[in-house]
Amino acid sequence: MHASAIRQGLQSLLRGLTLQQVEQLAQALVGQKTAAGHALIDEGDRPRGLMFLLQGSVEIFKHGPDGQRQSLAKVDAPTLLGEMSLITDRPSSATVIALSDCELQLLTKAQFQRLIASDNIAAYKLVVIVAGVLAERLAKLDRQILELTGHWNL
Repeated sequence: MHASAIRQGLQSLLRGLTLQQVEQLAQALVGQKTAAGHALIDEGDRPRGLMFLLQGSVEIFKHGPDGQRQSLAKVDAPTLLGEMSLITDRPSSATVIALSDCELQLLTKAQFQRLIASDNIAAYKLVVIVAGVLAERLAKLDRQILELTGHWNL
């Protein structure tokens, strides 16, 4: 992926940041590629950071008590992955497998903490974006629970 395509993908995910702020975050990112069929994130592993999936599609799985994988969602780029682990210090909550060849940019937890420690406004705005993503995913989960239980009157 060319630098201009990376910046364009980042801008679509980082609405509300100025071009200069997107550039500040972009300088802290590490480019990675993952082939189809390989894991981007393994449930239970120590988190690597926030992933900006710029190209490709993934499937998100959770392992049940019986060890069976349960598909939670299929997601296409552009999107964020690993957002829960960026905010908390907990192990990854799910496994993410590439359905197609993927290109992503990684903001490591250490780099994110350096940005926060330096009072970087782009890092604080990123927290607001992550909170929005988490809120959207929680609302979707709420709808799914209501559909499964049939309790729309709650």
